[in-house]
Amino acid sequence: MKIDELTTAYKFGRRDFSCLNLPKVDWHKAHLADINLSQGYLYRANLSKAHLERAFLNKAILYEANLHQAYLFRASLIEAKLENANLTNAVLNHANFYGADLRNANLSHAHLVWTNLREANLTNACLDHADLSGAKFCRTIMPDGSLRNDDC
Repeated sequence: MKIDELTTAYKFGRRDFSCLNLPKVDWHKAHLADINLSQGYLYRANLSKAHLERAFLNKAILYEANLHQAYLFRASLIEAKLENANLTNAVLNHANFYGADLRNANLSHAHLVWTNLREANLTNACLDHADLSGAKFCRTIMPDGSLRNDDC
């Protein structure tokens, strides 16, 4: 599916776009609330400043994706692959990162309030000035390799 076809289908109410192959897609400032991109291949996607509230990105490949200032409030990223992704200044409040791979991801200044980080891998991730208020940790691998089990 081409990007313009997807955009048109979304405008007409379609929300399920799971399993799509969209490497390097440019959705800078896109408004795609409630979209389902689960199991999609979004390698190096540009989703900076994208509005993805309540989006489903479960098991999506977002390796090296740019999510700078993206709005992912209540998004589901269960077991998503976000290695080397840029999530600086992203709003990730109430998002579900259960089992997500966030190795080497940049989460500096990100808002992770009440976010589920259970079983997530944050090895070498940058959390400088990130707001982790109320975030849930259980078998979570922290940036320094330690295991955090506050909420098991």
